[in-house]
Amino acid sequence: MAVTDLFTTTGDLRVYLPEIEAAKPLSALEFAFRQPEGKMKNLLGDATYNQIKAHYAGGTTVDILDKAVRYLQGALANLVGDIFFVMDAAERNAGKSLYKYQEDQQRAIYHDTANAEIGQLLTLLDSDTDTFTDWATTTLYTTRQAQIIKSHTEFGKYYFIDESAYFFSRIVFLMKEVTDDKITPIIGTYGDLDTETDAVIISQAKKTLAYLTMAMALRRFDFIELPKTIRNNSSDSKSKTFRTGNLEDRSVRRIADELESKGLSYLGVLGLMMEKKSTGTLAEPDEINDEDNAFYLQT
Repeated sequence: MAVTDLFTTTGDLRVYLPEIEAAKPLSALEFAFRQPEGKMKNLLGDATYNQIKAHYAGGTTVDILDKAVRYLQGALANLVGDIFFVMDAAERNAGKSLYKYQEDQQRAIYHDTANAEIGQLLTLLDSDTDTFTDWATTTLYTTRQAQIIKSHTEFGKYYFIDESAYFFSRIVFLMKEVTDDKITPIIGTYGDLDTETDAVIISQAKKTLAYLTMAMALRRFDFIELPKTIRNNSSDSKSKTFRTGNLEDRSVRRIADELESKGLSYLGVLGLMMEKKSTGTLAEPDEINDEDNAFYLQT
């Protein structure tokens, strides 16, 4: 059985991961390939993964499939690089060659590069569902198409996620949870809203969804899995050598709390918008314009 589905030799792997020694056989990296390949199969679906793997093995040239192979190889190589980097920590630490923050930076490079390659691959699959017919039937694709916000570019209009198609794919199911629990009880069926007359309501619903989804993501994902911009905002650049996971966790929790607070505020305004839409008037609760709340309703 092959050590990996998408690389034949160590030389093939070194195209994407040059820090791997040329003399190291692929068999020595078998442990590092298992998790990344499983991750990609789960993300793409077995059928799509096997389609790309079969094209690589077949040796033919088809431009869009060639690109899919390269993106998948790039993703796998960097995921393998991260695992190998972690496993090599004991030997590296014996020589005390890197500070903790330097190791974190290297791991972040692997993650960010892998995520970029995965994002390119997902965008490629979306662009040609006639070629990648099985992709359009996956749970991820069909769930995403049913959401209020359907793409990473649209999500970025409300909350910036580094234009990451992969990160967006990871928060699709969080969006569904927020929509089902928070948004739908207020607006009803999203498809019943009119894109012209309800444009302001739609925009408010999407902004609310983005903020509440990100609050949830920050609480559920590991720090290194977050987009680079969010990680940078959560880190104290003045004390890198002393930075700890605990400090980062507290910073991320603080940001999550702020996002949730804003999201819930937007949700409240969305409810008032829907009340006005359904009744033609807006019965404001007495406390809405209470000076102590520092909240003034604009209609």
